[in-house]
Amino acid sequence: IGGSKISTKINVIKNLIPKFDNIIIVGGMANNFIEYFGNSVGKSIKEKNCDKIVEEIVSLSKKKNCKIIYPEDVDEMILDIGPSTVDEITKIIDNSKTILWNGPAGYFENPNFAYGSIQIAKKIIENNKANKIFSVAGGGDTVSLLNNLKAVNEFNFVSTAGGAFLEYLEGKNLPGITALN
Repeated sequence: IGGSKISTKINVIKNLIPKFDNIIIVGGMANNFIEYFGNSVGKSIKEKNCDKIVEEIVSLSKKKNCKIIYPEDVDEMILDIGPSTVDEITKIIDNSKTILWNGPAGYFENPNFAYGSIQIAKKIIENNKANKIFSVAGGGDTVSLLNNLKAVNEFNFVSTAGGAFLEYLEGKNLPGITALN
């Protein structure tokens, strides 16, 4: 799960914790986790007054036995994940049967900071082609990244409905799905 603001994804994360073994926090919102656990984020963007949100996520994840992973190799201005975080994420992908990807790992619009997101996409695609995983991706920035990589068709399902996709992940009832049911 990526993005710049943790407050916009808190309900998604809380809804997914009981359903997943691992949740990887990347993007700008990972900076709140990095700082919460006592590390400096330098001049990096972070959302203010989010310690209670992070604490709530960490507490729930411990209760539900869901591991929360966040980048550990970063620099003064965090714009992408580093090589050891990429390695950790690709190992988790290799040991997963289902992948849900929402939010790039860094400031992918600048090619200098797209490495992490590209490596994640490549690993998901590799495992998808080998029929090792079921892959789902969604959210505006994630879809934009996959379009840039010409990789949309390499996933089992890609949602182009950004806001509705997030609401669905939060566990909300969507009128269209309700009508179909």
